[in-house]
Amino acid sequence: MRANLHFSLPLDRREICRYLSCPAEEADRLEGEIARAERELAERAAARCTFARFPLVWGEGDALTFGPQIPLEGGDIRRHLSGCSAVILLAVTLGSGVDELLRRAAALDLAYSVLLDAAASVAAEQAAALAERQAEAALCRAGEYHTGRFSPGYGDLPLELQRRVIPLLDAPRRIGLAVTNSLILTPRKSVTALIGVADHPVAGWLAGCDSCRLREKCEWRKRGMPCGGEKSK
Repeated sequence: MRANLHFSLPLDRREICRYLSCPAEEADRLEGEIARAERELAERAAARCTFARFPLVWGEGDALTFGPQIPLEGGDIRRHLSGCSAVILLAVTLGSGVDELLRRAAALDLAYSVLLDAAASVAAEQAAALAERQAEAALCRAGEYHTGRFSPGYGDLPLELQRRVIPLLDAPRRIGLAVTNSLILTPRKSVTALIGVADHPVAGWLAGCDSCRLREKCEWRKRGMPCGGEKSK
């Protein structure tokens, strides 16, 4: 299933400041530049998503697969999907126009390009939240419950899963989303995620700093700031 998305403005200014690693109070000082970034993103973004539902198979021991026997590795995703019998696989992108906008800004005004990149990340997250609600409404049956999103690269869920997710959703053809050999999504401002589905209430589980592969390199952690996963717990 495929759908177009329309994120709303203004974007969350506090979130933009978090991506910039600056205090939320700085949003007032950056008001003019943030408003400019919002206008440009609104003009160039073509947010789209695609999603599908697949059965979830719990095997012996730690074995967990979905779809055409694609393994889900790591304890974090097993905890997140505990009690679930299916998953919704989701992919969303702001489109190649935003990549072009970011490249041009980087060539002309490096300081502004950093702010624009942060605003684009917030817009992508907002689009992912919209896509999540659309997918749940379309694919969850009456009386079913669902977890929140969990993306490849969160906690100990391998980023390599992107190589299986993208073709399974036919994302290159449906929404123009691909993955490079180095596991980077292109267009850059894109998100893939899994959502658990069950016939009883499930809370899901979001990985935090202690289990994150980037724990020792994370700039947010070094600054004592919450990352996206910690913030969502």
